[in-house]
Order: sequence, then structure tokens, then C-alpha cells
Amino acid sequence: MKRTTCLLVVLLSFCIGVFAQQKRAMTFEDVLAIKSVSDAQVSPDGKWVAYVVTSTDMKENANDADVWLVSTAGGDPIRLTTSKKNDTQPRWSPDGKRIAFISAREEKPQIFLISPFGGEAEKLTDSKSGVQSLQWAPDGNRIAYIAQQEPTPEEEKKQKDKDDAQVIDKNFKFSRIWVIDVNTKKPRELVKGEYGASDPQWSPTGRLVAFVTHPTPKADDGSLSDIWVIDVESGKQRKLTNNEGPDNAPRWSPDSRQIAFSSRVKSGDIGQQKLMIVDAEGGTPREVPQGFEYQAGPAKWAADGRTIYFNANVRTTSQLFSVPAAGGAAKQVSNITGVIGQATLSRDGAVIAFTKSDTQHADDVYVSKTLPIAEPIKLTDHNPQARELALGASEVIRWKGKDGMEIEGIVIYPVGYQQGKRYPTLASIHGGPSGAWTQSFPSSWGNFGHVWAGKGWVSFYPNVRGSSSYGEKFMLANVRDWGGGDYQDIQTGLDHLIAKGIADPDKLGQAGWSYGGYMTAWTLTQTNRFKAVMVGAGLTNMFSMYSTNDLQRTLEGYFGDQPWNDVEAYRRASAMTFIKQAKTPTLILHGASDTRVPPGQAQELYMGLRKNGVPVEMVLFPREPHGLQEPRHRLDKMRREYAWFSKYVLGVEVPDPKPAKEEKKSEEKPSQNQ
Repeated sequence: MKRTTCLLVVLLSFCIGVFAQQKRAMTFEDVLAIKSVSDAQVSPDGKWVAYVVTSTDMKENANDADVWLVSTAGGDPIRLTTSKKNDTQPRWSPDGKRIAFISAREEKPQIFLISPFGGEAEKLTDSKSGVQSLQWAPDGNRIAYIAQQEPTPEEEKKQKDKDDAQVIDKNFKFSRIWVIDVNTKKPRELVKGEYGASDPQWSPTGRLVAFVTHPTPKADDGSLSDIWVIDVESGKQRKLTNNEGPDNAPRWSPDSRQIAFSSRVKSGDIGQQKLMIVDAEGGTPREVPQGFEYQAGPAKWAADGRTIYFNANVRTTSQLFSVPAAGGAAKQVSNITGVIGQATLSRDGAVIAFTKSDTQHADDVYVSKTLPIAEPIKLTDHNPQARELALGASEVIRWKGKDGMEIEGIVIYPVGYQQGKRYPTLASIHGGPSGAWTQSFPSSWGNFGHVWAGKGWVSFYPNVRGSSSYGEKFMLANVRDWGGGDYQDIQTGLDHLIAKGIADPDKLGQAGWSYGGYMTAWTLTQTNRFKAVMVGAGLTNMFSMYSTNDLQRTLEGYFGDQPWNDVEAYRRASAMTFIKQAKTPTLILHGASDTRVPPGQAQELYMGLRKNGVPVEMVLFPREPHGLQEPRHRLDKMRREYAWFSKYVLGVEVPDPKPAKEEKKSEEKPSQNQ
């Protein structure tokens, strides 16, 4: 009897231990609880990295970003700011003794300075319109920053009296470049003119500033950018580029003689930009590296000026590359399975800092002290709770499109996936249309694949033709063909999953936001193979979309002309043209203040489905632009989407969710800095 009792105790202890080690399914609340780690900035001496951690505050229904600091030698991270408002864009002074950052802790965002080694943050600027970005001068005594034109006393009075009629395309408020003396706190407006100015970049001598201009603040004029250079003392300025397409991201060589920048020959927001170098005094730009397959990110010059580093997205990953400044082939200097953020280099280039994530791990800060990057050193661990979650395995798959083109995508399998067993499958279509799904951690309101995995679903992320990260030819393969080859790529991808015994052909759903919403609206008018769909901020009538959204040039680039000059091109690609063919139960979600895809697009689809007897539900999120910003709306979106697919794909009714609970405050201890 005694022996039996001991055996029971041993077995019970073993069972308890196994149970304690079991992981739980990821929830919608877990998605919002994942902290975002971004903007890793290595100190000039390479000893520290400043970065931003953004968390969700359900009580305030807002996001809260703070500046953190971690040693590149390892050790516990230090939280530098504790404001309940967003503190972002940490930038090291040239001597590494101070960090400037932008804080929204007052009515308008302002620049604050803080010592990384102790003390409180000190406000530097007092801009009436608020600061948007900043850049230290090489001498550490000045900062250039961007702020919108301040309202005149007459304009302030009219705003107060609500005498605020708006005349379209007139009376623009432009962004301007200011320079402030760090010691006296005295600002002066450096760049004036009837255009918007942004991205100020000091020459290493501190005598000149290169910057980017746009003719208006309108999003549609975003591709009409040029690069200028101004003498800080005299105010004399000159245009450096004269190109029809966009010229962006000027970056000075260490000797101040050259400027690297990103450029595209033609206007319109389609096609890849190339990395160019031009003499700082002007001249004909040259492309480096020539013939590079992918789109190069902003340049980072090596200290000796002989090498340029840049990030580039490569299929479902992002990598770091180098190229000789004199010209030559690009060399991939990282081999990351996943996604790395924009890399920053120490003054001597010996330390490289960046954020990194993959499908199983959220972003954290990493450094590498060798090139090529083989095994980067992880410095932070801001989401330890994720280790408690049961996550689905992921795989990159490839298949042939209907015309034989190779297409790629990502699959996240259900937790406990059994080979040979078929599962309900949700196809998620990315936006853009030149976006791309990557091997990053799916922890956002627009991509919560591990929650689906915990509920027994396969998540399918196809990078259809038109996606970026696969070269310009692939990126332009859907020009004048929206709803053609790209639509077929989704269908052949699902056929591939069905043929492999993974997807259940009788339990398919599709969802997408923006262009993904367009593709989903189009899909429901072309096939009845799906049991349910979700159209998020989707384009549905391309003719009305053209004149009511804010990116006419983009549509002209894809469709080849304005709608009244080619009615058939816009009519053929519109879901509303074929609305009477639709039979699929449809959930429509849209931001009420969306100017990228105005809510009228959702209203047209809703009325067309409703009048034709198709099950449909439309939800508008007040105050929201093209992407959802408020945490409670994000939570509602995820829950509502899951309930819709459960009902119409699985035949399971999901009860209305309870109101979002307030999240407990982080247990991480702040430093004494504020």
C-alpha cells in the first residue's frame, strides 16, 4: 500500500510537471500585448543602442512608445522615458553624451534631450505646429528639424471661431526645415518656399544641408520629389536632381563630396527605386549597384567612404548588402531567416545594430561585430510571455501560376498539425498592391496567423504577382491586369494546398485589407469556392475610386490612363461591374475617416450585395484612417473577423465578445530618467 501511494505521488508529480510545461493557444489579447521593438540606433562609439518599445494601453485606448537603452556588451535594458505619450526617434549626439527624441507628452510633439546615463529629459523646442523629425549637426551644437508652417494670428482666430471653410488644393500648409541652437534654444527657419521640405541631412563639414522637396503636401504628389542643397549660413540653395520621378533619401559621403540617394526615372508610385550617387556640386548621377535585382534602401556610408551599405527586401526576408562606392556588384552581407530593420553603424563601422524577427519570435534588438553577419547577438527580450504560447509551424512554399510563373507564399500550420489531415484555410491577401508577406512575427490586427493556428486553421499568405521583393519585372506583372494573373495566383496557390492534402476545399475563406480588400471584393464576384470573405478597406469601383481617393498617379500607373480616357480598363477591373455574380457571405470593415480608400467604396459593395440578397455585414470604425489605430478597434476587428469565418466556414456561432479588459501595466522597472 505504501509503495502504491509513492507511485501515485510520483505519477502525479510527473503529470503536474508536464501540464506546467504545456503551452496555451495565442489569443487576440496576446496579439495586442506583444510589444513592438523598432528604430535601433547604435551610439557613435558602438557601446550602446537606443531604440523604441511600443506597447498597447487598453485603458487609454492608445499606444505608448518609450525610448530604451541597452549595452552592446549585454546586460539588462534601461527604460529612458516613462511618459504615457509617445516618445520616438531617438538620435545620438555626435559625442554620444545626449540623445534627442521627439515626445508627444505636450499638446504638440517637441524635441527633448536626455542623458543616457541619468537625469531628466529637457524640452528643446516649442513649435506651435509640432516637430516631425530631427537630425543632429556634426558639431553637436545644432539640430535641424521638420515642422509644418505655423498658423498666422488670423488663421488661429478663424480656427477658434470655426470660420474654417476649406478650399480644395489651395492654401497648403507646407513642412519646413528649422535649425535650433542646442545651447540657446533659439530656432530659425532655414528652408522657406512654396513647397514641402523633409529629411534634412547635414554634410560632414556642417556647412550644407541636403533635403527633399515636394510641390504640395498631397499624397498624390509624393512621387514628384527632388533633392536640394542649402548653405546653412548664407541660405543659398540649389537643386541637385532634375528627374521626372521621385528622388529621396540623400546621404552624404564622409568627405562631403558625394551624395547617395534613391531615385526612379518616371513618376507614379509603381516600380522600384535605384540607389544612385551624384557629385555634391551637381552633375550626372550614376547607378550603384548596376542591375541590382531588388530595391535598395537608404544608403549608409562606411567611415572610409569606400563602401555603401543598404537594406533590401529579398523575397520573404530582408537582408543587408554592401557595394563599392566606386561601382560594382552588390554583396549580401547577412543571411537572415526572417526580417531585419534598418541597420545603423557605429562611427568606425565596427558595430552594426538592427531589430530582427521571424515567424516564431517577435522583434528584438541585435548587434553584429563582424561582416558578413552570421550569428547576430541578441541584446533584448521584450516579449518573454510569448514563450508561453503554442505557435504554429511555418513554411515558405512555391507553386506555378496559371501561366507557369513561379509564385511564392507562406503557410502557418495549425498547432498540432497532422500530415494528411485537411484543415479549414484562410487566404490572407496583402495590400499595396506592391506589398509582400515576409517571415516576420504575425502579431498585428492585420495578421494574427498564430491565433488562427491555435484555433485549428491554416493561414495562407500568397505573394502574388505585383508583390515587391521579387524584382521589378515581377512587381510590374499586374500592370493593366488587376484581377487577372494576381487573382489566378491565389486560386492556383489554394489548389496547390488542396493537392498536398493540407487545405479542406469545402472550408475556405479569404480576407484582405486595402489592395487585399480589393482582391477579396473581386474574388467574391468571380468564384463561389469560398464559404466567406472579409473585405477590409477595399477598392470596389475603380472609376469612382479614382476621383475620390488621394493617389491618382498610382492608379494611372497601373491602369495606363485616367478613367474617362479608358473606361473599359477601369470597368473591367471593378468588382461592382460583376456584383450580380456574387453569392459569398461578406464582412466589410472600413475606417470612417479613410482618405486612401474612401468609405464610399465599402458602401457601394455593401449596397450591391444587400440588394442582391447576399449575406453581408458592414462595420465602420469611427475616426480611423486607412489603417486601424485605436487598440479597441483593432481588438474588435480581429474578434469580428474570426466570428464571421467561424459562422460561415465552420457553421459555428461565436458569442459576442465581452468588452475589452484593461491590461495590467508592465512590470518592467523604469530607470530614474524621465
